[in-house]
Amino acid sequence: MSALKKNQNINTGSTDPRWIDLYKVGAIICMIFPVTIILAVVAYFIWPYTPGVMSVADIFASLQSDLLGGLVSLDLLMVLLMPVAALITLAMYVALKDVNESYALIALVLGLMGYTIIFAARPLAEMTYLSDQYTAATSEIAQNRYLAAGEALHALFNGTAWMASLVLAGISGVISALLMLRSKAFARATAYVGLVVSVGGLGFFIPAIGALLSLAATIGGVVWYGLMGRDFYRLGWGLSKN
Repeated sequence: MSALKKNQNINTGSTDPRWIDLYKVGAIICMIFPVTIILAVVAYFIWPYTPGVMSVADIFASLQSDLLGGLVSLDLLMVLLMPVAALITLAMYVALKDVNESYALIALVLGLMGYTIIFAARPLAEMTYLSDQYTAATSEIAQNRYLAAGEALHALFNGTAWMASLVLAGISGVISALLMLRSKAFARATAYVGLVVSVGGLGFFIPAIGALLSLAATIGGVVWYGLMGRDFYRLGWGLSKN
């Protein structure tokens, strides 16, 4: 009888009551994320992404004239959302480890790495500090010194850490979506949308259309997080009723 019960639990997600609160946290975050993604897209059109588009001097001026807008244009929302997204990745690992614990763990580690190194690619506090020092500088030599330091940080926004973050998070999403196809913890629609969104995010590196694919994947994330929120809600609150 115990063997039969064990077999019935395979691919249904962990039913261990220790994880109920994590599922609930995942559900709440997934329900909030679509709203934050929409706000991020709207903010993008109000304060367009400036690294690689504006000069460092203009970025410094933007931070001085409108600190919040300047930070948003430097991807502030990305920095705020990625650590929270790590909790979703953790909840996915717990729900998917009964399908294939090895691949679920790989997806977890890659996702956490991707979300962590984003901080190296978005030196917002450093740019703000240099902006303040540049504005307060009383000589051209001092201003040029802060501009040079700003140029070095400016290169990080589209550098190795940023690219690695996209790749690692994208691969993590692909693995998780494929595992979802074999799990009864998630609807198949959730798995298919997650697969499309994750692959689309990896398309960022395709010349000419990469930015559009990335934007489409970001918008598609609204649907994916909504579907995951529904599934996590069923896991969290459904298990708590048993």
